[in-house]
Amino acid sequence: MIRILVFPQKETPQNSYLGNITSVISDEYTVVGVNEAIKRKWGSLFFYDVVHLNWLENIRGKSRIKVWMNFIFRFATLIYFRLRGKPIIWTIHNKEVHGQELGKSFSRIMMRSLLKWSTRIHILCDATFDEIPALEKYRNKVVCIPHGDYIQNYPKSDLNIREKYGIAESKKIVLFCGKIDPYKNIDVLVRAFEQSNIGQSDFVLLVCGSCRDLSYRNKIEQATQGNENIILDFNFIPVDQMEAYLTQSLLLVAPYDKRCTLNSGTLWMAFSYGKTMICPEIGCIRDVLKSTDAVYSYDYDSAQSHEDSLISVFKQVKEDFADGKLRIKEQNAFDYIEKRSWKNYKKSWISLYHF
Repeated sequence: MIRILVFPQKETPQNSYLGNITSVISDEYTVVGVNEAIKRKWGSLFFYDVVHLNWLENIRGKSRIKVWMNFIFRFATLIYFRLRGKPIIWTIHNKEVHGQELGKSFSRIMMRSLLKWSTRIHILCDATFDEIPALEKYRNKVVCIPHGDYIQNYPKSDLNIREKYGIAESKKIVLFCGKIDPYKNIDVLVRAFEQSNIGQSDFVLLVCGSCRDLSYRNKIEQATQGNENIILDFNFIPVDQMEAYLTQSLLLVAPYDKRCTLNSGTLWMAFSYGKTMICPEIGCIRDVLKSTDAVYSYDYDSAQSHEDSLISVFKQVKEDFADGKLRIKEQNAFDYIEKRSWKNYKKSWISLYHF
C-alpha cells in the first residue's frame, strides 16, 4: 500500500481538515503524520512514497532567533523531501501567513520554494489563481479540490448556550468562533454591530475564542463595555460542544483580513449545519458566489469602510430574517457543501496522491 507522509500531522482535535482527508483516503493509502513519526515512527520519515505539506510556510516565533530557527528547520525539511526525490504535494491554504509579526520574508521564501519544488500544487478554490498571480506559471501542476464538509465531525451536544450565557429565547445569535487575532478584525466587528443598532431588534453577537494578545483583548473589551447585546467568551469552544453553538446560532460571522486570507474552514463548518455566514469576498467566497446565493459577502479597502460594510450587512440580515430570505440562503449553503462533501470528492482526493 502506498505510504503518505503528511506535514504537520494527519489529524488534530482542533482542526478536522487533515483528519477528514485521512479518513477519505485510508482505504487506499497508509497515512502517517510527521509529528507522529518524530514521536513514535521514525522510520516513516525515510520510508514513504508521497509527502503532503500543509502550512509549512508558516514561519513564526516570539523572537528573531526563534523565527530564524523555525525557518531553518522548515526549509531544511523541505530540502530533505526534495533530495529524497519523492513526489511533493503542497496545499495552498492562504495568500500570506496571517497573524505574523516576524518572519514574513522567510515565509515568502518558503512559498516561492514550494511553488517551484512541489510536484503537485493543491488549491481549495479556483480564485487562488487571481489571489496568487505567481501560481499561473505553475498551472500545469495545479489541482483544485474543494474543502469538504463538517457534517459528521461534531457529536450532538446537550448544552444550552442560551442558559450558559443568559440569552433570552427571543434573541437571534450571531456567532464568531475561533482563535482571536488582530487579522480577524473583531474590534471592527463589535463596533459595526453596535453602530448598526441590530441589537435593539433582538440580535446578540456572541464572540468565542482564545485571545493571547492581551492588548488586543483589552481593546475589544473596552469597545463592548456596557453593551448587553455583545457577549465575549475568551475560551475555545470544546469540540464536544461545537454542535450546540452551531445549531443554536442564527448565522456566523468572520470579518477576515482579505489581504492574507484565502480560505475559511469556518465557512464550511457553518454550511454543514445549514447556516449562512457574513464574510468579506475572500477567494473561497468568490467561488461560492459563482454557484449560489448562500453568503452575506462584502468588500472593503480600509478599517472604516470595513466597519461601514459590516453595518450595511447587519441591516440586510435583519431585513432578510424578517421576510424569510435568510432561510433561502441557509438551504443554499447546506446544498452547496453537501455537493462538495468528502464522500462525493473521494475519487478526486485519492487521485491527488496518485503519480
